[in-house]
Amino acid sequence: MNQKYFLDKKWALNSTGWLVLEIIAVLAFLCLRNLLSDIMSRNDIDALPLARQYADPSWVPRDWSVNQPPVYRVLFQTLFGSLIGSWGFLASSLIGRFFCYALIAWGLVLIGRKLGLTLPLQLLAVAIFLIGDQGVAAGERIVGVLETKIFAYAMVMLAIAFMLRKRYRLMAFLLGLATSFHILVGGYTTLFAAVWVILKRKIYFPSMREWGIIIPLYLITSVFGLKAAIEQLSSPTPASSIPISYIYVFLRMPHHLNPLSWHTNWWIIPTLYLVMLVSSAAVLWFNRPTQALPEQLEEYQARIGLFEFTLISLIPYVLGLVIAPFDSQGTLLQYYLFRVGDVMLHLNACILFACALERIFATRKQQKMLVLLCTVVLSISIVKGFHTFEKEFQSTLNFPDETQEVDPQWKDMVAWVRKNTPKNDIFISPPVEFANFIWLTERPTIAKYKLMAQTKAGTLEWFSRMRDLSGNFNGLDPLTNFSEKLLTQGYNNLTTDQAKALMVKYDASYFVTRIQHQLDLPIAYRNKSYVLYKK
Repeated sequence: MNQKYFLDKKWALNSTGWLVLEIIAVLAFLCLRNLLSDIMSRNDIDALPLARQYADPSWVPRDWSVNQPPVYRVLFQTLFGSLIGSWGFLASSLIGRFFCYALIAWGLVLIGRKLGLTLPLQLLAVAIFLIGDQGVAAGERIVGVLETKIFAYAMVMLAIAFMLRKRYRLMAFLLGLATSFHILVGGYTTLFAAVWVILKRKIYFPSMREWGIIIPLYLITSVFGLKAAIEQLSSPTPASSIPISYIYVFLRMPHHLNPLSWHTNWWIIPTLYLVMLVSSAAVLWFNRPTQALPEQLEEYQARIGLFEFTLISLIPYVLGLVIAPFDSQGTLLQYYLFRVGDVMLHLNACILFACALERIFATRKQQKMLVLLCTVVLSISIVKGFHTFEKEFQSTLNFPDETQEVDPQWKDMVAWVRKNTPKNDIFISPPVEFANFIWLTERPTIAKYKLMAQTKAGTLEWFSRMRDLSGNFNGLDPLTNFSEKLLTQGYNNLTTDQAKALMVKYDASYFVTRIQHQLDLPIAYRNKSYVLYKK
């Protein structure tokens, strides 16, 4: 690569106007792929009603799920609770997603610039990352629905960018915010960054005076997350025949926490991305600059630094794989050992792959071929994205609809409930189905499988309510048969006596179910698909 080209590239990377254009381009790509997808149909079913209730305790005061303690969600619920109350779930979700995506785009562009990536290569890395699942095995996501975890990852992206720039005060500030938004995302990343800085001490180690600033700065901005962690760890563990960690890891969250429950060939994707990561780093190492400008040397050091940071993030991942066969109670697995590494491997493998392409296509002519290749790949991705975006846009215009598991008959039922039932009357509803019941009807229900409590006592109470709503798990052993299907079948098989007993136990006035579920109870309302019984 000749010096004239490098100077041209340096000018483009340092232009403030070009920085803004790059952020807008990456943001547009993220929005095209994710902004309208799965609104109020994934984790935001849990996060947004909790925020709404936190801001206005009079919203659904008698519902058990949405009145759980905020734990580590205080910042998120404070930011969005009032917004949801004023603007509703749809508008708040779109506003929150757009803001988070803008922060993530900013972080990705800053990382890409430090690594010397031009805009086409940055977009190529993002496009590859967004193909399929964002996590390699454990179902983790960086860009997705509006929840506190996405805010934490936005802070993490920016923190990594400033870490590579040796701007440790900003890094500490952002990692502290990430920890306050989500203790595990921010906490793990902070540990990885600390290990990385120590191992890279010859190049990146800050002065002791700097440590005296960044450590207090981190502790101040992470106070909400650290407070939640201390309270959770120091709270007494209620007595239970089934360990709370077992319920959480093996019954509720095995797709995130228990590799022994993942599909047989789960290891293939992580292996492929690990090979991509290592081979990309090898290309960069073999093509490292020898007699280079200081900017080229910094660029190379940042690329190798990102590779090393990724390897560090995989240490808990490997530890989780090693202990999984022996941790029969979920004692360690409950701490989400796969969380950050699951996405860091995928994302950083894509970014370093783009860096490797930049080194392989080194001459001016080859660079033009690379830009053409990027343009073709991105064009295909954008065209496919527009097709999906169009369908999601139509779905959003009809919100709520099938995306939120709302058919016309269910929309009719919840409208009748909101119009004709007292606000504080408690409803028995299916544990898994109708996960939207609370926010659509603004009426309290007993519990929802999706709305998992975050405290020790809350986890036990959640499990007890799942037991009740499924008729004691439909007579089967929950330790070997627990599943959403088991809970649904158990609810649909509840007898009249069991339904009456539930209404008495939880002081409920109504019982909602599908029309096929016939009970000897007075009918308050029914349509072609659903029936509402009353006490």
